[in-house]
Amino acid sequence: MAKTSLTLRKRGDSFVVDGGRSPAAALKFGRGMQTGTITVDGRALPIAAHGPMRTGATLGGDEPVLRLDGHGAFVPPRMAPVEWRYSRPRRGRYHAALVRGSDVIDFSVTRFSGKAVEITVGGDWDQLELVVLAGSFALLSRRRGDAYRTMTIVGAIGPHAR
Repeated sequence: MAKTSLTLRKRGDSFVVDGGRSPAAALKFGRGMQTGTITVDGRALPIAAHGPMRTGATLGGDEPVLRLDGHGAFVPPRMAPVEWRYSRPRRGRYHAALVRGSDVIDFSVTRFSGKAVEITVGGDWDQLELVVLAGSFALLSRRRGDAYRTMTIVGAIGPHAR
């Protein structure tokens, strides 16, 4: 199975996929990186992270076209079932994978400051840019949520005068 490497990079106020088929595909985050908009081929769809740890995402609002949420995940076309695997940060990186049989898309981003998501695509995926942007959204949103939780904890136990 041939593998393709892609990179999601920040350009201006959006994130775009380098090496993708559609140069106009973009991801824009809303406030706090908990919501956003994915635009592919002129079609803009809302995306939102869900769960207290932001481990999943739903694209399409009330009528979802894609959901990343453990074993209940699905992707276009026809809501094909997949598995969204997310692992806790280790060795300075966040990792996630979208699995459909022997086809896998791996996502990786540095734990602290990287703005680029490294993506490895194995197999044939319909609407690849849409799927890659949604997976990248979920990973970056999770990282931001973890940063907010860390700041809250540090602020609560911060330096106390003795």
